[in-house]
Amino acid sequence: MTALDSTFLQARAGDRMAFARWMGGVELPLRRALRPFARAVDVEAVVQEALLRMWLLSRDRRRELTGENASLRFALGLARNLARAEARRLGHERLLPPEGLPEPSVDPEPPPDPALRKAILGCLERLAKKPAQAFAARLRAGLSADAVLASQLGMTLNTFLQNIVRARKQLATCLARKGISLENGL
Repeated sequence: MTALDSTFLQARAGDRMAFARWMGGVELPLRRALRPFARAVDVEAVVQEALLRMWLLSRDRRRELTGENASLRFALGLARNLARAEARRLGHERLLPPEGLPEPSVDPEPPPDPALRKAILGCLERLAKKPAQAFAARLRAGLSADAVLASQLGMTLNTFLQNIVRARKQLATCLARKGISLENGL
């Protein structure tokens, strides 16, 4: 049994902080798995919906997850299915990756682009106050739980997450005005 599975079992036993730790452990893998869907759906909303459904699953005593990394595997499948359903609902199916094809291999990273860095920093400076605070807190904190970051900023968790979404949209709009394409989303 992995540490993630153990934490999820603690959450099923009623430990809310264990569920928060579990979310912290699966958030990054969920976001990475949803990267191919970024052009078709609001990935933030899909992640939040998947985590909410996993919370509900953790409360359901009739359902059991078995196997190594069962909670992570289930959350990944759930998130992908939610993203596909949302893309279909929005009519964005043509933006989805083809089924069954492997993800393209990633070439080594090109050297950083100083002009791009300057454009991003300029757009970050133009963000509205509250979205900028939330976005900066998430960038600085790395894997810290969103609830902790929200509390540190004096925001409710929902307000914090809304400010993250607003910041990402404002940043994308600003970069688009500068002619920078975000083909993989933010």
